[in-house]
Amino acid sequence: MNCREVICRADLYLSGEMDPWDRDAFAAHLAGCPSCEQEIERLEQLNARLAEVLGKELPDAARVVESTRERISALQRRRRAALAGGIAAAILLLAAATYGVTQLVPSPRLYAEAAQDHRAEVMDRQPRRWRTGAAAIETATQQHGLSFARASALAPEGYSLVRAKNCGLDGQRMLHLIFSDGMREYSVYLRTHRSLNGPVRMIQRDGERVAGFETGRFRALVVTGGEQLDCEALARNVKQRL
Repeated sequence: MNCREVICRADLYLSGEMDPWDRDAFAAHLAGCPSCEQEIERLEQLNARLAEVLGKELPDAARVVESTRERISALQRRRRAALAGGIAAAILLLAAATYGVTQLVPSPRLYAEAAQDHRAEVMDRQPRRWRTGAAAIETATQQHGLSFARASALAPEGYSLVRAKNCGLDGQRMLHLIFSDGMREYSVYLRTHRSLNGPVRMIQRDGERVAGFETGRFRALVVTGGEQLDCEALARNVKQRL
């Protein structure tokens, strides 16, 4: 994570809404960048002063969300060059600290790369070295803390685990599992990851649906080419069985 990304996402970090894997990268950057660390401390002080002045008097949330979006959009058009210096980030923090606005977290790059990988390897059938058969698949699953039996149990009724391999997404080594009902296939990407148990989050990219979540022990992504409800249902099934 670079200085520009740190300043642009300071509001999420200070409000505690940043995803765990992004929070780790954010904190690591601060530890090695005195300039960004000083800016974050300044914004924390601003946040504290605003909270003290306003107390419990909060205006209507819907009105605040709309007006904040308009101001952010106008600021970005007028002062793109100043964004890297922290002006836009400070305004975002001011709105959030003053009115308690909850902002949507940008889709992580991990989700986008999972969609691209699924498109290339499953939809476009680009040649890859897959492991097939119980013994070969278990060689891959064991590297990520799963037996073949447990990995197979992630499939919903009518589907079965047909192949697996290791791959890299956003600099992370992940297990790629393919489940099929004989006609349709979907991907499950996962790796061991110590974190809090989090909700299922969805994005759509280039026709693929991606649902991601964390269980406290695993980070996982489910990618399909179907409807959002189908992808979300598959993800919840995997999450329940991990």
